[in-house]
Amino acid sequence: MIEEKILIVDDNPAILQKTEDLFTQVGYKVAFCSSGEDALQFLETERVDLVLLDINMPKLNGYEVCLRIRQQYALDDLPIIFLTGREDFESITRGFHAGASDFVSKASVPEILLARVNVHIRLARTLNFLRDISLTDDLTQCYNRRHAMYTLKEWFARSKRYGTPFSLIYFDLNGLKRVNDKYGHQAGDLLLRSVVAAIKKLLRESDMLFRMGGDEFMVLCPDTDKRGADICAERMQDAVKAVTIIDQNISFAYGISHSVDLYKDMDEMLSTADKLMYQCKKEMKSKEAK
Repeated sequence: MIEEKILIVDDNPAILQKTEDLFTQVGYKVAFCSSGEDALQFLETERVDLVLLDINMPKLNGYEVCLRIRQQYALDDLPIIFLTGREDFESITRGFHAGASDFVSKASVPEILLARVNVHIRLARTLNFLRDISLTDDLTQCYNRRHAMYTLKEWFARSKRYGTPFSLIYFDLNGLKRVNDKYGHQAGDLLLRSVVAAIKKLLRESDMLFRMGGDEFMVLCPDTDKRGADICAERMQDAVKAVTIIDQNISFAYGISHSVDLYKDMDEMLSTADKLMYQCKKEMKSKEAK
């Protein structure tokens, strides 16, 4: 069953009805707006997989709407097809410059429109899949280090410019090498996956978990002060303590850094959390030795 959702934007009720009927018949979910303003407002809260957009609309025309959508969604993230009666060179060129993915004439037979929509949705789905693979750690299915550095750079710049607060929790699992040596790497892999699953259950939807390499992980907590990050780390500790691999109880050492401490760059912020994590690990080892 097709699950993709299409937004149709046109001020002509007959076109809206005709286009909606075409796509609902083959299983697409359909939403529609009769103005550019309504469409932009709709996209602020709703996610769709493709936009069919008319050019000639009052107030905001299709070009302006397309430009505004592209400020939020990249070309490979949300296909926009102009469904229009304009087929002259100037109109088509202007549309592509505004960020359109394709043009389809309203005079075309329905099968052509349906085929174009199918192609762009399949292409967007494939691009999203490839992007997810490039950003995801294969073993644990959390984000990888590459995505961590990109995301941290973005949040650090946002914090510097707008004062948007965020915290980093950098943590290192205890005992992974011991589990690998004693029971094999399959047990170690199970440990990593189990820890990630336990932590994901308690994180907020806005929090992001990254595997930085080996047994080191990072959680980026948007709009979180130091106290909030401490509480999150404590809850993570409790969740991880409940994980048992064979006869091994799991724990981790961690360090926290916060954007309000005015680090000169993101590397210093990450390094601070990393150093605090190693200090915590030394203290844990010292307690175990007593």
